[in-house]
Amino acid sequence: MTSKKVYYLLFLFVFFITKVNAQFVGYYKLDDEGLDIPTYSLFILPDNKFYFFESGSWKTGKWNEVDKDNIQLTEIKTENIPIEIYGKFDQNIKEITVNLVSYLGGFLKTYAFINFSKDLIFSKKFQPVFNVDEKLRENNYVITKKNEEYNWLTFSIPYDKNKVKYEISYPFDAVSYTFPMDKKYNYYYIIENIDSILQPVTLKLTKYSNGYYIGVDRYIKQKELTASETMKKIEDTKITVENNSYKKNFGTKIPHKSVEKNIITETSVINPSD
Repeated sequence: MTSKKVYYLLFLFVFFITKVNAQFVGYYKLDDEGLDIPTYSLFILPDNKFYFFESGSWKTGKWNEVDKDNIQLTEIKTENIPIEIYGKFDQNIKEITVNLVSYLGGFLKTYAFINFSKDLIFSKKFQPVFNVDEKLRENNYVITKKNEEYNWLTFSIPYDKNKVKYEISYPFDAVSYTFPMDKKYNYYYIIENIDSILQPVTLKLTKYSNGYYIGVDRYIKQKELTASETMKKIEDTKITVENNSYKKNFGTKIPHKSVEKNIITETSVINPSD
């Protein structure tokens, strides 16, 4: 029996014996009778786990009882790197194209560096991603590179984001993420995984006489579901959220090859025109 099936059976058992005693256990949705979409829904499970779906994303974590009318929901984050790369093929372009989609902001753009290489053996020379004088306030930025059979793309950002300023100060500690460049792709998207940077979210679910509130002013209604219906709806909602994600048009997500800390000095940097 797989671990997923074991969890499912345990969930059914716990759901059955705790449902009558736990007023918060159940499924909640935005208070709109004509709306049944997964952009705003909450699942409180009897094993003190929760799933919260909102605006094309979802969070999970643990809930704890504060008092008879309140529970606290604390997000538990998974280990995700702050850089995501997606690749696809565009028959209309001949050069390798890298599109930074709404990447970073302000001074952090000054410290973004990129490297294209054919192997992983030699030390890397980085080029600044942005032109400091002209490009810092642009949301999207595209880099093109002649197709010279590059095998790897390395993206480097500051290790400690609190220490960087608008004017680059060398040397600085960086963390570099290396991704394989598949020959079947010629168009790459680099985006910042904002969720990996933000602090875990804490919410409060409050029971009032006429219903429930999450946060301060968001009124939600509890809906009756069986244990099996609850599990199915969670899985279906995850799939729907992924399908509604803006990233789905970016192609295939490319796993990183390595992550390493390094120091970038002026000698580590090449002119973008080289």
